[in-house]
Amino acid sequence: MIEKKYLLFDADNTLYDFSATEKAALSRLFRKYEISESLLPVYHEGNRHCWKTYEEGGITLEELETERFRLFIEAIGRSDDPAIMGCDYSTMLGEEGIMIDGALETLEALKDRYSISLITNGIAKVQKERIRRTGTARFYDRVFISQEIGYAKPDTRFFNYVLSELKASRDECLVIGDSLTSDIKGAKDSGIESVYISFKGDISSDATWSVSSYNELLRLLS
Repeated sequence: MIEKKYLLFDADNTLYDFSATEKAALSRLFRKYEISESLLPVYHEGNRHCWKTYEEGGITLEELETERFRLFIEAIGRSDDPAIMGCDYSTMLGEEGIMIDGALETLEALKDRYSISLITNGIAKVQKERIRRTGTARFYDRVFISQEIGYAKPDTRFFNYVLSELKASRDECLVIGDSLTSDIKGAKDSGIESVYISFKGDISSDATWSVSSYNELLRLLS
């Protein structure tokens, strides 16, 4: 059993099914702009590049929101306004609140035994709308969004800010997330124990523990 007081949950692909959310939102966006979904890999390539650059501190989230569509539009030879397209997409993402199967039950099982906070690099307006639409705000004592804090995971300043706001020690906290480059790296660099959750069954030597399901996580915490 892990003796902790604070659980710091990542959002996307840890609790919220970002893959399904992204797929639904992009499908709506491409229909609106009459773009073939066969071009999705082109978008994804630019999007991955932009998120990597963001995590490295190279661009802001506001810049990312437009830049990924500037790269996409340029690559497919269109002349749409990337800022407008980016805004449309963010709105659609917020409207597609999809949880991973079992996430709600897991939060319900943990909420009376731990102080739960959400820690996310996502766009603030998108995350807040998804939390509202899924009715999950009731599970969280705090929601920490990098765009509002000014630092993004894995920056240790993000985690230091969270600790300061919670008035918590490192030993009292546990980071739970699916991203090796933001959640697990950030936790390790900040001296906080972590659980790497991979529904594919992957493990990480950088995380303190690795689990492949919510049931495994609950057993670890029970």
